[in-house]
Amino acid sequence: MAKQYSKNLEKVQSMVDGTYGSKIQSGYDGVQKKREVGDIWTDSDGVQWEQKEGYRSKINKLASVGIFKATCKDCEKGILKNWDKDTHKADGRCYHCQLNYEMDLKFDKWIRWFAYRRLKELKNMVSIENDLIQWIDEREKMKQEKIFDMSVANAMANANVEMSIKKNS
Repeated sequence: MAKQYSKNLEKVQSMVDGTYGSKIQSGYDGVQKKREVGDIWTDSDGVQWEQKEGYRSKINKLASVGIFKATCKDCEKGILKNWDKDTHKADGRCYHCQLNYEMDLKFDKWIRWFAYRRLKELKNMVSIENDLIQWIDEREKMKQEKIFDMSVANAMANANVEMSIKKNS
C-alpha cells in the first residue's frame, strides 16, 4: 500500500484497539424528550419549535403568507401565478376558488349567478365609459393646442423680404 494510507490505517487500528491517545473526544448526549403533536418549545438559541406529526417545524415570526403580496380570501393561498393575479384583482379570490364560487352560484342559486355576472358587466361598462371620456378630453386638449404658430412664421417671412427690386442689367 501507499505510504500515505499507512499512517491513516495505523490511527484507525489504534482507535479500534483502544490505544489511541493523542486526542480525547467527549460529547454530551442530552436526554431526548418525547414531544407530543402540537407541543411548542424554545431551544437554547431562542428559536421556537413546534412538534408536527412526524417532524418538527420552526415557528417564524413572519405571517403565514410569507413573501406573497396577496392571498385568496377563501383558501388563504398565496397569489403567485398570472391567472391567479388577474382573477384576484377582479374578485379577491384565486382562479380555482373563483371557479368554485361561480359554479356554486350557477348550479345552486341561478338567479344570484345571473345578477352577479350582470353586475360585473355593468362595472366593466362604467370603466370603459370612463376611459372613453378621458380619451375624448385628451383629444379635445390636443385640438386646442396650436401646433403651428403662424405669427412666428409670418414674422420670420416678413423679415427676410427686401423692399427694393433689383434688376439685372
